[in-house]
Amino acid sequence: MSFAKWKSLLPRKSDSWQQRRFYRKLLALALLIAGVPGLIIGLGIYFLGGREMESELQKLHQNQIQQRAANLNDQFSYLELSFSHWAFDPRFDENLRTFDVAHNFEGTRDLFKTLLVMQGMHPLISRVELYVDEPRPLLFDTDRYTFLKDEKQIQLYQSLLGESHSLYWVLPSDKTPEAGISSDGSIALVHKIPGGSMRPFGEIIGKLDEGKVIQMLNTLTPYNGGATLLLKNRQEFILSENGARPSPLDSALIAGVREHGEDSGSFLFDWNGSTYSVSFGQINRLGTPWTYVSAAPVSLITKPVVLISQLVLWVSIAGLLLALLLSWFASRRLYSPVDRVVRLLYGKEAAGKLPGADEFELIERQWHDLTRESQTLQNRLEEQLPHLKEGFLLQMVQGYLYSFSEEDLRERMVHYGWEVEDRHFVALVIQLTGFAQLEGRFSQGDEDLVTFAAANIVQEIAGGRIPQSEVINFHDLSIGLLIAISAEEAGRLEQILDPLCDQMLKTIHAILRMEVTIAISKSSTAVKYIPYLFEEAKQALSYRSLREGNQIIHVDRLPLTSEGAESAYPFPLEKEIIHAIRMGLETETNERIAQFLDELSASGAKERIVQQGMLQLLGSIQHAILQSGMSPSEIYGGANLYEQLIQLKDPDSMLQWFRQKVVRPFIQELSDKQDLRMKQMVEKVMAYVKDHYMSDISLDLCAEITQTNSYTLSKAFKQVTGLNFIDYLTGIRMEKAKELLRDTELKISDVAEQVGYQQSYFNRAFKKYEGVTPSQFRETSRRT
Repeated sequence: MSFAKWKSLLPRKSDSWQQRRFYRKLLALALLIAGVPGLIIGLGIYFLGGREMESELQKLHQNQIQQRAANLNDQFSYLELSFSHWAFDPRFDENLRTFDVAHNFEGTRDLFKTLLVMQGMHPLISRVELYVDEPRPLLFDTDRYTFLKDEKQIQLYQSLLGESHSLYWVLPSDKTPEAGISSDGSIALVHKIPGGSMRPFGEIIGKLDEGKVIQMLNTLTPYNGGATLLLKNRQEFILSENGARPSPLDSALIAGVREHGEDSGSFLFDWNGSTYSVSFGQINRLGTPWTYVSAAPVSLITKPVVLISQLVLWVSIAGLLLALLLSWFASRRLYSPVDRVVRLLYGKEAAGKLPGADEFELIERQWHDLTRESQTLQNRLEEQLPHLKEGFLLQMVQGYLYSFSEEDLRERMVHYGWEVEDRHFVALVIQLTGFAQLEGRFSQGDEDLVTFAAANIVQEIAGGRIPQSEVINFHDLSIGLLIAISAEEAGRLEQILDPLCDQMLKTIHAILRMEVTIAISKSSTAVKYIPYLFEEAKQALSYRSLREGNQIIHVDRLPLTSEGAESAYPFPLEKEIIHAIRMGLETETNERIAQFLDELSASGAKERIVQQGMLQLLGSIQHAILQSGMSPSEIYGGANLYEQLIQLKDPDSMLQWFRQKVVRPFIQELSDKQDLRMKQMVEKVMAYVKDHYMSDISLDLCAEITQTNSYTLSKAFKQVTGLNFIDYLTGIRMEKAKELLRDTELKISDVAEQVGYQQSYFNRAFKKYEGVTPSQFRETSRRT
């Protein structure tokens, strides 16, 4: 806030002393009411509630430790139960006594897989081993097996078999030979196999990951600076967060726990200048009690309470200061309401230069000025209201106001001048067709101009008959008309709308020379359903008959079921169209499509039936294009032909679109492809003739080589080379014969044989081709 603003809030010189004294009393009272209770509450929370919160936090801490200890017990119990389950697995039965590791590959692999599954069944397990004493000491782990030869190692595993229990724990603190199993500081779980056998011959040994056990143990003390340890029989150290060796704090805690005779409990423990809250309890592991000990510094447990108490105290003090500031600010505001209004109306600088008039006179004068400005803005708004009204309806019809509630939509309709209370809404969609027949009057791209003209005609006719109506220009040769009528008028809806629609049909047809179809929706009293009314009217347009001219379609008169016999699909004509387009016959294809469309729209077929048939024909043509080895996407530039066809509403537009957008591009592409293929085919035949002219070559043989028929090959050969196939073959043979006659001493019969002729036929063919006999050609060429 600027200095001038603060200065404006201060008492002015004209204020009396009593006014200023009352202001001070008001300020003190406001401060007393707003600040003192908050300060008293803060002090009470700090001094009285702090101790209670500390006690509750310690109880909560102990409850958390007990819950986490129960979780620790559950983890170990799950391990014991899992090992008991695996010990009774058929893979570890009596057959292992005679198991041949070297030759029974499948069984050995199953053992490795089983050990690997056991190792992965619990995150605490780091390694699983299988020891078998018979027929010879054998040790398995998850990736190999070893026949034991070291006597000490054998004695170690055999000592595990001597244990009286089938399932037991081996701890680093155990002073027995089997403690060597956990000599690396880890905890191991051993189960003899087979499970339940009186003569076990092996054991499954699962070693726990010390790091993960310590990590789980640390959950008992979530505070930094504490300690967590695990004891056996409240005497022997097993593990702590420092590992397998106890720290000085761990040793002190063990001594403190021993002094308490109970199996579980809590106490405060002083060590090295700090006070710890110690909690301990027991978990029974296979008949042996394990004791968990958790120690956390009391300062860390109660630290949140201290911080909260201090925060409450400081917040109370800050609240007192804020109350002082707000009380002063509010009291000054009470003295200057009129001054603020004047400054708001005239501005800060102009307010100080105003003549010494009454503030209410100044406010009244300014109010009249603002009223005149408001009236001017209202007039401008009324000029733009029709455009805003149409834009709002267009947004609603297109679904952009779907998230608005019924109340919001009604409020906006009222704002735009609609009367919506006890009103029925009806949607009309006017569709113009026959634009393709208007060549000469309109050109391609004038659809928007035609729609605009039709919209003006509809507005003029509807506005003169129905007071509450609004035209929506869809700019695609279709127009929407929303009308609102009373409940009494809704009962005779057809009597009102049929004459209106008939007049619109005749007027638009007379002026624009286009056919008009009007679809009338059902009525609804809900503004929110107006978009659905327009949607059902648009869908009803597909029921128009292509054989009729101007039409009026009532949605409530449409059949509830599909009309199966409206039009039969002309499959024979479809086959003729596919055949003609494959042969590249553009004129014949266009004629067949026109016949197809006439036959499809026969007997007054509805627009939707005709459109579905034309869509199916388009799909068949595209399928034929794919079968010809060409891509429709490349021919038509990736255009969505189905979407373009759906936009067409009259047969003439569909037929013109098929000719220009579908048939002509494909025929052009097919012609280019055929010319290239024809040239490649002829070049292949010419090369073959040059290499095998001395053999018995025929047109049929070359057609078989090029995988075509003789007629097509002969026609292509003539088109590419300008010669018939026989003339070309004869020319190649005669040129080779002339070369042999000129450069060699071969007999005439040998020359004829080498160029693929018999001598008698060769003489006649050569004379016909050169005008002389082969002998005369040889003599003449040698003389020259």
